[in-house]
Amino acid sequence: MAVTISSRQRGFGLIEILITLLVFSIGILAVAGLQAISKKNNFDALQRTEAANLAGFIVSSMRSNPAALDDYLVSQSTPRGSRAQLTTPDNDCYQTDCSPGELAAFDLWQWEKALDGAGETVTADGETTRTGGLSRASACITGPAGGGSGFYTIVIAWRGVTQLDPAGVTPCGTGRGLYGAPSDTAGGAADESYQRALVLETFIAS
Repeated sequence: MAVTISSRQRGFGLIEILITLLVFSIGILAVAGLQAISKKNNFDALQRTEAANLAGFIVSSMRSNPAALDDYLVSQSTPRGSRAQLTTPDNDCYQTDCSPGELAAFDLWQWEKALDGAGETVTADGETTRTGGLSRASACITGPAGGGSGFYTIVIAWRGVTQLDPAGVTPCGTGRGLYGAPSDTAGGAADESYQRALVLETFIAS
């Protein structure tokens, strides 16, 4: 008696293939989303670290030049930064002796250059673009009127990559159209909802 064995191989059906592709695509999209979030968080962390270093620099400069503390004050209505045209001081205090007032002006110039990333540039097609510093930086320094010993507050603001609750926005740099929604043009948004700020208050003796 002959026995016939029938063997039939079955592969994936169309539905199984489509489901596999769907699950795989969702996984790829999730990984891409995590990478985008991680990149934004890393950028914000880098900017905050840069702001902390810049705040430390100007505080050290002020403590080294206590006779001219009043010359370091920067009002909220005319903050430093935001890639404005930098005015070069009359004296390079690295090369010549400077008075306390001249040294303060030189320190603020150096500080503003660092805020705006003037030391990090890329030149393409004959045009030089600043690539370092903080994004749309604004910096203010407040303290006792006329200088002297007391508490000084350094505020460094910049533009973040995500929108936050605009309540309690730090005054420095607001109203300049720097921190509104990306869709806003001239004048910016009144809510300043993309602003980030570092505030350092410290006592400096004259």
